[in-house]
Amino acid sequence: MLIVRTFSLTGRSTASMTALLFLALTPGLAQSPAATSTPAASQPAGADSSQPACPVISSKDIPFAATLQVKVKGILDAAHQKPGKNLWLSLGRGVVFPECTMQADSAVYGHVTAASASKNPPSSQLSLLFDHVDCDGKGKKEMKLWLVGIIAPPDTSRHLHNEVPTEVSGGSRRISDAAANLDGYDAELNPGGPPNTVKPGAVVGFKDLKLEPTGGPSCSARLTSPNKNIELGMGTTLLFAVPGN
Repeated sequence: MLIVRTFSLTGRSTASMTALLFLALTPGLAQSPAATSTPAASQPAGADSSQPACPVISSKDIPFAATLQVKVKGILDAAHQKPGKNLWLSLGRGVVFPECTMQADSAVYGHVTAASASKNPPSSQLSLLFDHVDCDGKGKKEMKLWLVGIIAPPDTSRHLHNEVPTEVSGGSRRISDAAANLDGYDAELNPGGPPNTVKPGAVVGFKDLKLEPTGGPSCSARLTSPNKNIELGMGTTLLFAVPGN
Protein backbone atom coordinates (compact mmCIF):
# COMPACT_ATOMS: atom_id res chain seq x y z
CA MET A 1 0.00 0.00 0.00
CA LEU A 2 1.42 3.38 -1.05
CA ILE A 3 0.12 6.47 0.82
CA VAL A 4 0.49 9.83 -0.92
CA ARG A 5 -0.36 12.99 1.02
CA THR A 6 -1.14 16.17 -0.89
CA PHE A 7 -1.41 19.62 0.67
CA SER A 8 -2.93 22.89 -0.46
CA LEU A 9 -0.28 25.37 -1.62
CA THR A 10 -2.59 28.36 -1.95
CA GLY A 11 -1.67 29.84 1.42
CA ARG A 12 -5.36 30.13 2.36
CA SER A 13 -6.97 28.48 5.35
CA THR A 14 -8.42 25.69 3.26
CA ALA A 15 -8.26 22.30 4.81
CA SER A 16 -5.44 20.01 3.86
CA MET A 17 -6.42 17.17 1.64
CA THR A 18 -5.13 13.66 2.12
CA ALA A 19 -5.47 11.07 -0.57
CA LEU A 20 -4.78 7.41 -0.23
CA LEU A 21 -3.51 5.73 -3.37
CA PHE A 22 -3.68 1.93 -3.32
CA LEU A 23 -1.47 0.29 -5.90
CA ALA A 24 -1.99 -3.43 -6.42
CA LEU A 25 1.05 -5.00 -8.00
CA THR A 26 0.68 -8.25 -9.89
CA PRO A 27 3.63 -10.70 -9.88
CA GLY A 28 4.34 -9.93 -13.55
CA LEU A 29 4.55 -6.18 -12.92
CA ALA A 30 6.70 -6.59 -9.88
CA GLN A 31 9.57 -8.05 -11.89
CA SER A 32 12.12 -5.54 -13.17
CA PRO A 33 11.96 -5.10 -16.97
CA ALA A 34 15.74 -4.92 -17.11
CA ALA A 35 15.93 -8.46 -15.78
CA THR A 36 14.03 -9.91 -18.70
CA SER A 37 14.95 -7.63 -21.60
CA THR A 38 17.28 -8.86 -24.34
CA PRO A 39 19.95 -6.46 -25.63
CA ALA A 40 19.28 -5.32 -29.18
CA ALA A 41 21.67 -6.42 -31.87
CA SER A 42 24.14 -3.76 -32.84
CA GLN A 43 23.41 -2.00 -36.12
CA PRO A 44 25.53 0.25 -38.34
CA ALA A 45 25.08 4.01 -38.05
CA GLY A 46 21.93 5.13 -39.88
CA ALA A 47 20.55 1.61 -40.19
CA ASP A 48 16.95 0.72 -39.43
CA SER A 49 15.91 -2.11 -37.12
CA SER A 50 14.95 -4.35 -40.05
CA GLN A 51 18.48 -4.40 -41.45
CA PRO A 52 20.26 -7.74 -41.00
CA ALA A 53 23.44 -7.82 -38.93
CA CYS A 54 26.56 -6.98 -40.90
CA PRO A 55 29.45 -9.45 -41.17
CA VAL A 56 32.31 -8.95 -38.75
CA ILE A 57 35.51 -8.60 -40.74
CA SER A 58 37.55 -6.28 -38.53
CA SER A 59 39.50 -9.15 -36.96
CA LYS A 60 40.66 -10.73 -40.21
CA ASP A 61 44.08 -10.11 -41.72
CA ILE A 62 43.67 -9.88 -45.50
CA PRO A 63 46.59 -10.58 -47.88
CA PHE A 64 47.41 -7.33 -49.63
CA ALA A 65 47.64 -9.01 -53.04
CA ALA A 66 44.16 -10.48 -52.50
CA THR A 67 42.66 -7.00 -52.53
CA LEU A 68 41.35 -4.97 -55.44
CA GLN A 69 43.34 -1.74 -55.57
CA VAL A 70 41.05 0.92 -56.97
CA LYS A 71 42.02 4.50 -57.79
CA VAL A 72 40.03 7.69 -57.24
CA LYS A 73 40.18 9.60 -60.53
CA GLY A 74 38.85 12.97 -59.37
CA ILE A 75 38.07 14.33 -55.91
CA LEU A 76 35.67 12.45 -53.67
CA ASP A 77 34.57 14.55 -50.70
CA ALA A 78 31.77 14.50 -48.15
CA ALA A 79 30.74 18.13 -48.66
CA HIS A 80 29.67 17.58 -52.28
CA GLN A 81 28.04 14.16 -51.98
CA LYS A 82 24.51 13.05 -51.19
CA PRO A 83 22.87 9.64 -50.64
CA GLY A 84 22.14 7.85 -53.90
CA LYS A 85 24.86 9.55 -55.95
CA ASN A 86 26.53 7.07 -58.28
CA LEU A 87 30.31 6.68 -58.25
CA TRP A 88 32.77 5.34 -60.81
CA LEU A 89 36.34 4.41 -59.90
CA SER A 90 39.18 2.73 -61.81
CA LEU A 91 40.94 -0.57 -61.06
CA GLY A 92 44.67 -0.10 -60.54
CA ARG A 93 45.84 -3.56 -61.64
CA GLY A 94 44.24 -6.46 -63.48
CA VAL A 95 42.72 -9.42 -61.69
CA VAL A 96 41.20 -12.72 -62.82
CA PHE A 97 38.18 -14.33 -61.12
CA PRO A 98 36.57 -17.63 -62.22
CA GLU A 99 33.76 -15.80 -64.02
CA CYS A 100 35.19 -12.31 -64.42
CA THR A 101 38.46 -11.00 -65.81
CA MET A 102 39.14 -7.37 -64.96
CA GLN A 103 41.80 -5.47 -66.85
CA ALA A 104 43.71 -2.51 -65.42
CA ASP A 105 41.52 0.62 -65.53
CA SER A 106 38.31 -1.46 -65.48
CA ALA A 107 35.42 0.36 -63.87
CA VAL A 108 34.30 -0.31 -60.30
CA TYR A 109 30.84 1.05 -59.52
CA GLY A 110 29.24 2.18 -56.28
CA HIS A 111 27.10 4.84 -54.68
CA VAL A 112 26.91 7.10 -51.65
CA THR A 113 24.70 5.86 -48.80
CA ALA A 114 25.27 8.80 -46.41
CA ALA A 115 27.23 12.06 -46.37
CA SER A 116 27.54 15.13 -44.16
CA ALA A 117 30.03 17.92 -43.52
CA SER A 118 29.88 20.59 -40.82
CA LYS A 119 32.12 23.57 -40.05
CA ASN A 120 30.72 24.37 -36.60
CA PRO A 121 31.35 22.10 -34.88
CA PRO A 122 33.78 20.57 -37.39
CA SER A 123 32.83 16.99 -38.27
CA SER A 124 32.20 14.95 -41.40
CA GLN A 125 31.19 11.49 -42.49
CA LEU A 126 30.90 9.65 -45.79
CA SER A 127 29.44 6.17 -46.38
CA LEU A 128 30.10 4.28 -49.61
CA LEU A 129 28.85 1.00 -51.07
CA PHE A 130 30.53 -0.67 -54.08
CA ASP A 131 28.82 -3.65 -55.67
CA HIS A 132 29.41 -3.78 -59.45
CA VAL A 133 32.46 -4.14 -61.72
CA ASP A 134 33.21 -4.28 -65.44
CA CYS A 135 34.21 -7.77 -66.60
CA ASP A 136 36.27 -8.13 -69.77
CA GLY A 137 33.90 -9.10 -72.59
CA LYS A 138 30.91 -9.44 -70.26
CA GLY A 139 30.15 -5.87 -69.30
CA LYS A 140 28.85 -4.74 -65.94
CA LYS A 141 28.50 -7.53 -63.36
CA GLU A 142 27.35 -7.55 -59.74
CA MET A 143 30.15 -8.21 -57.25
CA LYS A 144 30.05 -7.51 -53.52
CA LEU A 145 33.08 -5.55 -52.32
CA TRP A 146 34.21 -4.57 -48.83
CA LEU A 147 36.26 -1.40 -48.47
CA VAL A 148 39.00 -2.44 -46.03
CA GLY A 149 41.77 0.12 -46.50
CA ILE A 150 42.63 3.58 -47.83
CA ILE A 151 46.02 4.88 -48.98
CA ALA A 152 46.52 8.60 -49.59
CA PRO A 153 47.81 9.86 -52.96
CA PRO A 154 51.58 9.76 -53.59
CA ASP A 155 52.02 13.43 -52.74
CA THR A 156 50.72 12.87 -49.21
CA SER A 157 52.12 9.42 -48.45
CA ARG A 158 54.68 7.55 -50.57
CA HIS A 159 54.93 6.45 -54.17
CA LEU A 160 52.36 3.78 -54.96
CA HIS A 161 53.52 0.38 -56.09
CA ASN A 162 52.89 -1.42 -59.37
CA GLU A 163 51.49 -4.94 -59.26
CA VAL A 164 51.05 -7.77 -61.76
CA PRO A 165 47.61 -9.38 -62.23
CA THR A 166 46.43 -11.86 -59.62
CA GLU A 167 44.83 -15.05 -60.89
CA VAL A 168 41.84 -16.56 -59.10
CA SER A 169 40.93 -20.17 -59.77
CA GLY A 170 38.31 -22.27 -58.03
CA GLY A 171 37.63 -19.56 -55.49
CA SER A 172 41.24 -19.30 -54.28
CA ARG A 173 43.95 -16.88 -55.37
CA ARG A 174 47.41 -17.74 -56.61
CA ILE A 175 49.45 -14.71 -55.67
CA SER A 176 52.80 -13.99 -57.28
CA ASP A 177 55.72 -12.74 -55.22
CA ALA A 178 55.79 -9.53 -57.24
CA ALA A 179 52.13 -8.82 -56.43
CA ALA A 180 52.84 -9.07 -52.73
CA ASN A 181 55.45 -6.30 -52.75
CA LEU A 182 54.19 -3.49 -50.52
CA ASP A 183 57.12 -1.08 -50.83
CA GLY A 184 57.22 -0.60 -47.06
CA TYR A 185 53.47 -0.28 -46.39
CA ASP A 186 53.41 -3.30 -44.05
CA ALA A 187 53.77 -1.37 -40.80
CA GLU A 188 51.00 1.05 -41.69
CA LEU A 189 48.44 -1.29 -43.28
CA ASN A 190 48.64 -3.83 -40.47
CA PRO A 191 50.72 -2.61 -37.49
CA GLY A 192 52.09 -5.60 -35.59
CA GLY A 193 50.33 -8.05 -37.92
CA PRO A 194 51.61 -10.59 -40.45
CA PRO A 195 53.67 -9.18 -43.35
CA ASN A 196 51.98 -8.29 -46.64
CA THR A 197 48.52 -8.07 -45.07
CA VAL A 198 45.85 -5.45 -44.48
CA LYS A 199 43.97 -4.97 -41.22
CA PRO A 200 40.40 -3.97 -42.21
CA GLY A 201 39.95 -0.30 -41.38
CA ALA A 202 43.56 0.63 -42.23
CA VAL A 203 44.11 4.26 -43.25
CA VAL A 204 47.49 5.47 -44.52
CA GLY A 205 48.36 9.13 -45.05
CA PHE A 206 45.07 10.74 -43.93
CA LYS A 207 45.18 12.47 -40.56
CA ASP A 208 42.21 11.82 -38.22
CA LEU A 209 40.32 9.73 -40.81
CA LYS A 210 38.61 6.60 -39.52
CA LEU A 211 37.27 3.73 -41.65
CA GLU A 212 34.62 1.25 -40.51
CA PRO A 213 34.29 -1.35 -43.32
CA THR A 214 30.64 -2.20 -42.53
CA GLY A 215 29.67 0.73 -40.28
CA GLY A 216 27.37 2.62 -42.66
CA PRO A 217 23.80 2.12 -43.91
CA SER A 218 23.19 -1.27 -45.58
CA CYS A 219 26.60 -2.42 -44.28
CA SER A 220 28.39 0.14 -46.45
CA ALA A 221 31.83 1.46 -45.54
CA ARG A 222 31.71 4.46 -43.20
CA LEU A 223 34.40 7.15 -43.11
CA THR A 224 34.38 9.69 -40.27
CA SER A 225 36.56 12.64 -39.35
CA PRO A 226 36.60 15.37 -36.67
CA ASN A 227 37.47 17.82 -39.45
CA LYS A 228 34.99 19.90 -41.45
CA ASN A 229 35.30 17.72 -44.56
CA ILE A 230 36.54 14.36 -45.79
CA GLU A 231 38.40 14.68 -49.08
CA LEU A 232 39.86 11.76 -51.00
CA GLY A 233 42.00 13.38 -53.67
CA MET A 234 42.99 12.17 -57.12
CA GLY A 235 45.26 9.14 -56.83
CA THR A 236 43.82 7.90 -53.55
CA THR A 237 43.88 4.08 -53.48
CA LEU A 238 40.90 2.19 -52.04
CA LEU A 239 41.58 -1.41 -51.05
CA PHE A 240 38.63 -3.80 -51.47
CA ALA A 241 38.20 -7.36 -50.27
CA VAL A 242 35.98 -9.75 -52.23
CA PRO A 243 33.97 -12.16 -50.03
CA GLY A 244 34.87 -15.78 -50.66
CA ASN A 245 38.18 -15.03 -52.35
